[in-house]
Amino acid sequence: METLVKRMQKQLLDQAQFVYYENPISEPTQKAYLATPRHLFVKRYRELGTKEWNEVNEDNLESHLARLYQDKALILFGDDPVNLQSTISQPSFVLQILDMLQLKPGQRVFELGAGSGWNAALIGHLIGPEGHVYSLEIIPEVARTAKATIEQLGIKNVSIIEADGGEGYAKEAPYDRAIFTAGTYDMPHHFFQQIKDGGLLVIIIKNEGGGDNLFLFRKNVDHFESVESMTCGFVQMTGKYRITDLDPMVLETLPEWPKLKEHEITKRKFWWGAKGKDPTGYKTVGIRSFLAITEPLFKTFKTKKAGEQSVEEQFWGLWDKENLSLVVAKDDTLTSYGGLAAEQHLMEDIRSWVNLGMPNAASFDLKIYPTDIPLHAGENQWIVKRNEAQFLWSMKN
Repeated sequence: METLVKRMQKQLLDQAQFVYYENPISEPTQKAYLATPRHLFVKRYRELGTKEWNEVNEDNLESHLARLYQDKALILFGDDPVNLQSTISQPSFVLQILDMLQLKPGQRVFELGAGSGWNAALIGHLIGPEGHVYSLEIIPEVARTAKATIEQLGIKNVSIIEADGGEGYAKEAPYDRAIFTAGTYDMPHHFFQQIKDGGLLVIIIKNEGGGDNLFLFRKNVDHFESVESMTCGFVQMTGKYRITDLDPMVLETLPEWPKLKEHEITKRKFWWGAKGKDPTGYKTVGIRSFLAITEPLFKTFKTKKAGEQSVEEQFWGLWDKENLSLVVAKDDTLTSYGGLAAEQHLMEDIRSWVNLGMPNAASFDLKIYPTDIPLHAGENQWIVKRNEAQFLWSMKN
């Protein structure tokens, strides 16, 4: 069994090196990975797109190893097929993020979302016995399982704490490094105080338009400045800092909809670069994330759910309430209601997006400030105010 595990670990590591050939996994992170076998942290899982749960124990471990050492995320908790609650992330991506954090022996690290405990254990290996990881997990069952695994493996420099990580962990602050393993719409104000000046933070930013973006930030006195960014996909934070603003609204619940639907002005084809239905929104993720940052009229919508087994279709558009004008983009069609003001506005936005190089959110530089600091947007800059922080988005030079 030990030989089989080592072979599978090596195969997965080779695959990770191939995926990130431009930024090979560092030697310290490789050693941490090989010393911290992934399968030890998964007691129960299901694969993405399936409903069947798999229990893992000593007797059946060998039959699960191939799936546990695929370069794929696995679901650890939650039966909802859309709103996942806890996962163990894609291994190659985990290793890449660990390198981004530039972890050093002796550092104090905060983690939001323990999940299986595997990520915290990897960090613990990289910062050594003189460092410490404080990993907060809000789901009681997940926290208990991760804590039991860490204790069973005798890992002394990782603490799994059942709590809402959105509030940070002031008791052991300040931190040299911090990482969110769940996506957030805001920057909880606690982290402006709990991360050291010059410290690094990995956080997944969610926008209303969909398409998550991972940012590496450096703390600079009173704000955070992005260093690196990439597109990704993560579960959303739960607890106090879960944001319902991300949820699309049912179009029929718009108070003006009964009047608007009686005044359909135009309906025309608009291909977005490909033909046919796009249930994942892949075709329009770039323009949607751009509009979520730059366009106050941008809205996301969904259809009414017809029954328990039905799937809510999601789409988007611009809603110009002042001019009672709505344009909706759904699949290959643009439909305007009430007037053409919203559609004309959208065409201007699309021209701006193309002229800027068709960026998505990961194409921007981002600075995050507390809400009480005065900010001014310059050329190709946009200020987005959220509940506890304000985001200054800038196009990269």
